[in-house]
Amino acid sequence: MTSTKSNPPKPKRSSRARAVPAAEQPVDRAAIKRRLLTRRLREAQALASRMTILPDGSRVFLRFDRAVRSQHLVLMVTFTTLAVTGLLQHFSHYTLIAKIVNGLGGVEALRTVHHVAAILIIAVSLYHVWTIFETWFVKRTRGAMWPRVQDAKDLVQIIKYNLGLAEARPAYDRFSIEEKMEYWALLWGQSLMIVTGLIMWFPVVATWILPGEAIPIARALHSWEAILATLAILTWHTYHAHIKTHNRSMFTGYMTEEEMRHEHPLEYERILAAYAFIQKVQQEHAAARPTPSGNGQPASPDPAKFPSPPA
Repeated sequence: MTSTKSNPPKPKRSSRARAVPAAEQPVDRAAIKRRLLTRRLREAQALASRMTILPDGSRVFLRFDRAVRSQHLVLMVTFTTLAVTGLLQHFSHYTLIAKIVNGLGGVEALRTVHHVAAILIIAVSLYHVWTIFETWFVKRTRGAMWPRVQDAKDLVQIIKYNLGLAEARPAYDRFSIEEKMEYWALLWGQSLMIVTGLIMWFPVVATWILPGEAIPIARALHSWEAILATLAILTWHTYHAHIKTHNRSMFTGYMTEEEMRHEHPLEYERILAAYAFIQKVQQEHAAARPTPSGNGQPASPDPAKFPSPPA
């Protein structure tokens, strides 16, 4: 007779030994607090870095960095070139304009300069679109130019103020309602001018996709939008950016403290609050961190974790 050995019964798992679901694991509140503090410090440092204290004690505030100023410079030069060469071609049937066109080398010479400026403005426009996508998908923010509900309230307030129906102007943050309106009008007008300009430049290629009627339509839209944009720059932009406030920050990059307090008081207050917050954290960190010798004297804050505010 052969004996069969039965396998010993497997021990039952205790309910206490089962894996704890992630939802039931204890929350590390200290780690969450550190992450929130690190994020807040990073945001505060970005704001505080816009303020610079000069040797005489006065403070200036960075409005536009070099990349933004470079885009504006290229846009200004190319737009002016396109407006002059384009409008001269459009009105070349007038005797006086025809003489000017002939003096500049004729229509073909103007058309060549116009096309070169168009290539440059398309390049800077594509670069700007890239910066927009970077803001949305890399930095994961909508950007300061994104419309908000407060902008509609500011629009009503500034209209009432200009009509004498309100005593105070709206308090603006990073950008005013006037700046936002002009910016979005520029994006819309620039897109229309590029599309219609390419249709006129390459009519054969355009008619592979679009009907033949698209050519005269594009010519009409291009001409009228050019006139509208030129008038808007000569009136709206020139008044608000140069005559009204004598704003030179797009060329120098900076605004004085008085200009910031008057034109962008909300951003001014946020920058000062961020600067004060960084100083407070630095002082607390220095007081809580003893020196390696153990003499009880506080050490200086770690510059890698807590960057110094701008000086």
